[in-house]
Amino acid sequence: MSLSQERAERLALIERLLPTELGANPRALTAKEIQERLESTDNDTVRDKRSIQRDLKYLQQEGRVCKVKNQIGLPAYLRIEQSDEINDSIWEYFVCHLKKDLEGIVSSTELAKLLNRFNFGEQGIQLDESKMCILPDSLRLQPAKINYKVFSTILRALKESCAVEVNYIDRQEKSSNPILHPQGIMQRGPRIYLFALKNEEAEERLYAMDRIRTAVLLSAPARQKADFDFNRHISEGRADFANGELITLKATVRGYVESLLYDCPLHESQVLEPAAGNEMESMLTVKLPSSGQLLRWILAGGDNITVHEPLDLRDLIVKQLTNSARQYR
Repeated sequence: MSLSQERAERLALIERLLPTELGANPRALTAKEIQERLESTDNDTVRDKRSIQRDLKYLQQEGRVCKVKNQIGLPAYLRIEQSDEINDSIWEYFVCHLKKDLEGIVSSTELAKLLNRFNFGEQGIQLDESKMCILPDSLRLQPAKINYKVFSTILRALKESCAVEVNYIDRQEKSSNPILHPQGIMQRGPRIYLFALKNEEAEERLYAMDRIRTAVLLSAPARQKADFDFNRHISEGRADFANGELITLKATVRGYVESLLYDCPLHESQVLEPAAGNEMESMLTVKLPSSGQLLRWILAGGDNITVHEPLDLRDLIVKQLTNSARQYR
């Protein structure tokens, strides 16, 4: 059966949302739960109940999804884990090309998804990188240098759900040799990070891939955290080393920062209103995770943003700016 591009993408998204049958204590999802997750994941995806039921039936027929009953006896679904066996010759071919590919890593934005859609099989409209350019909204740092053998080992550990023993050098140049249980890989700006459980710890940590000097694939299966989710980590600010604390930022914005925020809000909770008595400024109120990324953004705004609350963030910015000014005296 020939599938439309839209349906093929929706099937792949549903499959990714489902827990694997081999995960630790997997909780199968009902059609209604799948519908709710689609609504919070992709606004462009068809999410009516009948379409989802047809998609689930198709995925069952293809051997990609299995139907079970949940704790209260309702029909629910799990993803069938495909074979993790990788042909060694294919893997060697992949590894030998990986070194060159890593040298060209750059950060990108959501436009990358659109670019992929334009080049989707024979249905694409052939708008490629020669016609569309994606640049990050930041200083374009050179990618951190990664040992391609280490990276390939980590990728294989993720694919085959194996633990790895690594030699890791932290920011204080201290060396350690933990056993890591990979959960996922994230690129953030010019760096690539590994989310992994360490030894017997229950909570995952972030490891900079360029600080991993060696990695040895172990025969022991990797422990999996059942509720690991990239979107949740990002929304909580943990992808930026935050602890998930939400703050209400209140600030006066002016100049290019004011114009930018009217067109590109910081968050869906943002409220931006003209300042009383000064038509050249606006009052910003927004609820978002406290993170290093937010601090850097505020400092980069210079005198175009004045933070009023929270007070501990305001005090931190005053201290940072005072120390910076002292360096120029």
